[in-house]
Amino acid sequence: KKVALICGGGSGHAPAHGGYVGTGMLSGAVAGNVFASPSATLVLELILEVTGDAGCLVIVKNYTGDCLNFGIAVEKAKKLGKKVEIVICADDTTLLDQDTLAGPRGLCGVLFIHKIAGAFAAQGYPLDTVYSMAQLVARSIGTAGVAVSPCVPPGKEPSFTLPDCYMEFGIGIHGEPGTVRCGSIDCKSTVDKLFSYLSDSRGLGLKIGDEVAIIVNNLGGTSELEMGVVCQEVIRWLELHDITCYQLYCGTYMTSLGMHGISLSVLRLDQEGTLLELLNYPTSAPFWKPGCSQPKIPPPFSHSPHVVRFVPSNPTPNTFLQNTLVRIYGALLGKVRELDELDRKTGDGDCGSTIAGVIKQLQAKTSGLDFSSFSLFLTQLSDIVEEHMGGTSGALYTIGLTAAAGQVRISGDMPCDKVTRTLLTECLDSAVRAVVKYGKAQEGDCTMLDVLCPVLRVMELNKEADLKTLTAMCSKAADTGVLKTAALVPRAGRASYIRKEDVNDVPDPGAVAAATWVKAVCKSFYLDDFE
Repeated sequence: KKVALICGGGSGHAPAHGGYVGTGMLSGAVAGNVFASPSATLVLELILEVTGDAGCLVIVKNYTGDCLNFGIAVEKAKKLGKKVEIVICADDTTLLDQDTLAGPRGLCGVLFIHKIAGAFAAQGYPLDTVYSMAQLVARSIGTAGVAVSPCVPPGKEPSFTLPDCYMEFGIGIHGEPGTVRCGSIDCKSTVDKLFSYLSDSRGLGLKIGDEVAIIVNNLGGTSELEMGVVCQEVIRWLELHDITCYQLYCGTYMTSLGMHGISLSVLRLDQEGTLLELLNYPTSAPFWKPGCSQPKIPPPFSHSPHVVRFVPSNPTPNTFLQNTLVRIYGALLGKVRELDELDRKTGDGDCGSTIAGVIKQLQAKTSGLDFSSFSLFLTQLSDIVEEHMGGTSGALYTIGLTAAAGQVRISGDMPCDKVTRTLLTECLDSAVRAVVKYGKAQEGDCTMLDVLCPVLRVMELNKEADLKTLTAMCSKAADTGVLKTAALVPRAGRASYIRKEDVNDVPDPGAVAAATWVKAVCKSFYLDDFE
């Protein structure tokens, strides 16, 4: 009694197209082998299975094999007396400069045809009306894709070679390389370039004032985090260009196996609101994910008035501490790659990058630090670290610096140029105790405590040693602590979840970082006057 809709193509695009079979979308779907069109025989069998007196609309993505095999099946079905129409989706906007008889490829934009024509058919409209609606949608969609790695067909080599730090624009869904290769760019620039294809007047011709629906599609290997970032940049671009997005769909709609990439499919809506109404028509198709209506980027949170944050002041300078900070920055930045590599073996691979991020903030704010009070100096460092150094390391250093600042106030605050070795020892002791209390690790658990605890003992047991000897002993204790962590079994942090044999002879990156700044401090004490 109602018009049937079918679509299909090669396998490897899940959830397309089987995931869109349901009331209000497709009546059936047919699949070939991976990236290979189904045979005309299979397509004809599906047409005959689902087609009643109302007829059938066959939706085809514009690939040569699909057009041929679906076309053969349509002609045979007509010969058998079936009412059948065929609509070709050619929504790729990245091939406008290509002189090819094949024409633009059919990509994720075909799902707009599934949804809108399917909703029309579900409401009982005749085949010619459903066909006309499908043609209208086909003329109103455009897609552009990008990938940072190829897909890998089962049992085969990667579909193409892409060097590290490169990306391909104009990517398809069958593992073929793109039309433009360039060095990696940030997400904002990537989205800008995708919209430059979609705005080309030879294609969709997206322009100021348009009203649209958009699918931000995961090509198979893109994380949810990355998808969220892409969506944010898409919304920013639309707002900047005064284009109203009435529905934004974000998710895995049509893949190229596990390709690490995304595509943007844009549907220009009609002013009457018919297309939007059909998009919102209910469907039982299991993999059609509802969109977000008129998405907006929320304003950023402002800091609550009661939260104390570092505010640059008219500083009282201190050459020694400023030089010490500069040495610490340089030493740690020189270890970023090594720390990340160690952390890839024992954690999530970002130890060095996390440290580099907070050092960038510290470098920008060092000139505004107030050195008139040692407790104030430590508090300022704690505030900056707390705000800009995430993860466990950021929390532990914040706890340690906060505890040290509290110890200064207990012992009697003083200007930075009056700080004594005794006070420094007390500060390190308080910091270590706080880290042990809240971090739940002890010396011997393969953490930065395996550096800081030995250094603290050296300072406590050698109060009368001359400065040269003391700094040498502290530096040696730090290095020895790092070496010991390579032989220890991790009992804290992410490294504790890893098989023991995988972390044998691997020093703890947190301990390496701690030893690096301890030795930078020792170097300052040795080279500059300090008593």
